[in-house]
This record gives sequence, structure tokens and C-alpha cells, in this order.
Amino acid sequence: MKTTRKTPSAGALLAAACDIVAGGGGLHALALRPLAQKLGVSVTVLATHFGDRAGVLAAICRAASASDAVPFERWRATLAAMGAMTPAMAADLAEAMLEEEATARRALSMLYVAMLHASASDPSLRPAFAGWAGQRRGFWDEFGRRAGIPGPMLACGWWHGYAIAEQFYGLALDGNLPYRMLRRLCLQRLFAGPAAGSAAAAEDALFVHAGERMRHAMEPPAAGADSARVPAWLAPAARACGMRLAAEGIGGLTHRAVAADIGIAHTTLSYRFPTQHHLVLAGLASITAHVLGAVDGPGLDDVQRLRSEGDGRKLDLARANCAVALAATHMPELVPHTAHMRSRRGIHLARVFRKYLPDTPGIDALCAQVVSLGLTGLINSLPPGDACEQSVQAAFTAAARWLQDRHR
Repeated sequence: MKTTRKTPSAGALLAAACDIVAGGGGLHALALRPLAQKLGVSVTVLATHFGDRAGVLAAICRAASASDAVPFERWRATLAAMGAMTPAMAADLAEAMLEEEATARRALSMLYVAMLHASASDPSLRPAFAGWAGQRRGFWDEFGRRAGIPGPMLACGWWHGYAIAEQFYGLALDGNLPYRMLRRLCLQRLFAGPAAGSAAAAEDALFVHAGERMRHAMEPPAAGADSARVPAWLAPAARACGMRLAAEGIGGLTHRAVAADIGIAHTTLSYRFPTQHHLVLAGLASITAHVLGAVDGPGLDDVQRLRSEGDGRKLDLARANCAVALAATHMPELVPHTAHMRSRRGIHLARVFRKYLPDTPGIDALCAQVVSLGLTGLINSLPPGDACEQSVQAAFTAAARWLQDRHR
């Protein structure tokens, strides 16, 4: 292909990056060579004008931030003209914004969530992404203030986390009608409470209906080829796939990396799981088993035991949920599993609330799901570690006070 020496414009650079990520390559495919090929320039041209991959990603994020500024200003003008809004209006506006992210601005949103997910485990990406991420949080926090979300829920990052979680799920599930019903129901409850009120019976009926429809199409994923002999390393391999899928996405699933995690030869792993797709399915099977275990387990201690099974490392279910949703954007067979996981958000948290807030009224399954979504997105917006756990604990405490204050 003939190339040009002309420096690509910011818009062309962003469009090419979005095409690569949204086209199924994911962020790990966003390297200099495929980007240069997409733009019709040489790698030398990109390297000369932007530097290494980090410099190119920084330029892409600056272009993305500039692209975001246009619709954000349009929404700000609408909000300013409206003035005060009712809870129902706030829910409708939030739904419209999330729908726009999943449809009209889908390619840019996919780049955003891919960068968000990858930067949690890759510190080298954070400087390039920080400005764009800060701009997006600023917009959602501004909307939250206008919509009446309490200050502590904004300051702790819970509301921004809520928007993040639904962006992950929306990109994978926007074509799923029961999901859109559930997303709207959760937003209506959020802005009205989020504790149950006079319409609790009708809300519960719709909540159950949407959840059942979202779970109906799911079948357990196959972890590998059938065999009368199951090697001892198969379960640890599936768990390692799940851990890497949760932490790094599909880009982290290579035969060499997974084999090194469990101490076997990569050729042995390849015989059982010939392609990366098989590794994804194995990881999904492990994640799904842990999600179902967290839901169906008899107590909170059992949930922690399941998460730390085997090598003692914890499988982060919140990160795993969003990793599967991200993978489902270009692996349609994962959509039913994403829907299943989204429908079950909050079931474990409801147990926590029953244990620590037994006398607080209105904490039903829908309320727990709303709170859980904010915590899920918050976790995915931060690098793993003590600081993340402290932020999540602070957000949980703020949510508990919010629920208690509603009935004082």
C-alpha cells in the first residue's frame, strides 16, 4: 500500500484508533504498525511526530477529549436551560446519555472503556489517559450535582462508577431489551431513593421479570474439549485464565502467560486449548462459576473462600464482570453470559446490607443492585490494591449513610 509522509490529523488518528479497537482488535492491537497501516502512513511518520506507543496513545486521548467536548457542551446547555429537574426527568436524561454512549458514540466509548480497563493493570497507560478520564468524570459529576445526587456519593466516586459500569454493560447489551428495561428501572430507583418506596411491589415485579429474561438464554460455557481423562492442571488453568481475563482483558490471555501461571509447558496448554478463544471460554467458565458461587453460597465467608480458592489470590468479581462485558463487544457468544452477570449484580451486597443494616427499611434487591453498580464501576476505575479497597469501603459507607438518612 502506498504511504504518505503527511502527519495524520487528530481526527484521523482518533478514527483509526477507534476502528482498530472497536473492530475486534482491542487495545492490545493498537500498536504503531496497524495504526500506520490504517492511516496510510509509515511507522516512521508516526514515530517522528508522536514518539513511541505511549506518545501515540497520548495524542489519541487528547483527540478523544476534544471529540467528547462537543456533546458534553450540548448536554450542559440543555441542563442549564432546564434548571431544576424531577427524579423522573433525571433518570430519563441519564438513560439518554448512556444510550448515546452505546449507539451514536459507540466507537469512542469502546476506546474509553478499553483504556479504562487496561490502565488499571498497566501504569504506563495512566499518564496518557488521565486527562480524558478526568474530563469524563467531571461531566458525570456535574450532571449528578444538577440531578440531586448527594455530595458524598459524588465525592467518593460512586456515581461516576455507576456511569462507568453501565457503559461497560451497555456496549455489550444495548440490543437486549430486558437489559434496557432493567437499566431504566435502576436509574429510576437511583434518582428516587434508592430505597424502596410506595411503588416497590410494581418495581419488584418488573425487576424479577427483566432479570429472568436476561438469564434465560445462558448456557454454561465449555471450558475445553471433552475428554474421559481430565488433567490435574485443567481447573488451575481455567482459574488462571479467569484471573488474567479479569485483570488484563483478552490481551492478557496468551498460552505462554497462562502456562507460566500454573507451571506447565505452553505446548501442553495449547494441546488442550488450541486458540485464544478457547482460553477465553475457559476463563469465562471459571468466572461464571465464581459469580454463581457468590450468589448461591450459604454465607459471606464462603464467598471469600471461593474467591481465594487454589492459589490464594482473589478473583475480583467486579473486574471480571466488566472484562467479560468488554470481551462480549466483539464475541457475541459472550453476550448471554454478560446479561446473566448484569442481572445478578447486588445479590451478594443484599446479604451484606441485611447483616450490617438490619433495621434500615427499603433495602430490597433493586436497591442493592443500584448500590452494587456504583461500586462495580468504581472498582474498575482504580488500580487494584489497598487504595482501591479503601475507596470502595468509603463508598460503601457513604451509600449506607445515604440509605439511613432517607428514613430519618
